[in-house]
Amino acid sequence: MTQNKPFRGIYGIPPTPLNEDETLDRKSLESVLHFTVEAGCHGVVMPVMVSEFQVLTDDERKEIVETTVKVVAGRVPVVAGVTGLANAHSIGLARHAQDAGADAVIAMPPHSKPTTESEVLRFFHELGAAVDLPVFVQNFGGAYAMPTDTLAQLAHDVPNLSYVKEEGSEPLQAATRIIEKAGDDILGVMGGFGARMLMDEWRRGEAGNMPSSHYGDVHANIWNLLEDGDEDGARTIYERILPLLLHDDLFVLKEIFVRRGIIANSTMRSPYGLPKPDQKAWDEIDHLYDRVSDLFTWKKS
Repeated sequence: MTQNKPFRGIYGIPPTPLNEDETLDRKSLESVLHFTVEAGCHGVVMPVMVSEFQVLTDDERKEIVETTVKVVAGRVPVVAGVTGLANAHSIGLARHAQDAGADAVIAMPPHSKPTTESEVLRFFHELGAAVDLPVFVQNFGGAYAMPTDTLAQLAHDVPNLSYVKEEGSEPLQAATRIIEKAGDDILGVMGGFGARMLMDEWRRGEAGNMPSSHYGDVHANIWNLLEDGDEDGARTIYERILPLLLHDDLFVLKEIFVRRGIIANSTMRSPYGLPKPDQKAWDEIDHLYDRVSDLFTWKKS
């Protein structure tokens, strides 16, 4: 566990590497965790949506959290994904993450069925009471989305509900409203959507972003330049990488990790394996990738 200080910056999300038979590739898992830290990410988030948490067993999820804490070894904070099928499921995963040494947990409401607002409120109250760690609310769109007034009230009522990852239909405006309404009750709002809106998020006062870590070195460089006051330099890099960030299919993300020599293959666990990009899509991705490869500061040794 790292020292207690506000979480800020690029919190990279590694994928879950799998062997061709869809079993956990432990060697590649350690490799991608080392990469995420060495690339300059300011934190590691695992396992969440990019990590295909929905198709992992509980034993695999717990092993991934334990491995993440071990490999990261206090170099940056570890945020453990604990979204589950029911309140008790998430709470069990959160308590395990705390015992394993994670620095925080992140969760969406239980996803076994559509939830009402009162059920969502009860869930986060129970989750916050169950652990002595900061809690991130992943405010994902669709059935799980919470209005900003509700998030602000939760941040006020649950002392350790300290952060929001905002991924609703209007994430930038929602983040601004949360920051304004919650005030000192919240320590930060982070964005999602693959850091495609990173410049605007920073200018609005957001605390960072949680993207897949396949371009973690580029995202970290942009963030560091912004924090150092070089907005023009950050924008130059951002505008170059942005077209490539539009291609954020999970299979593409894994293939980029393979291309960069970080994991062994791009296998995804069923039913996540389909559909895959067609050749025309890959032609465009290859073109964009080649144009920005000089931005990759991490190189496989």
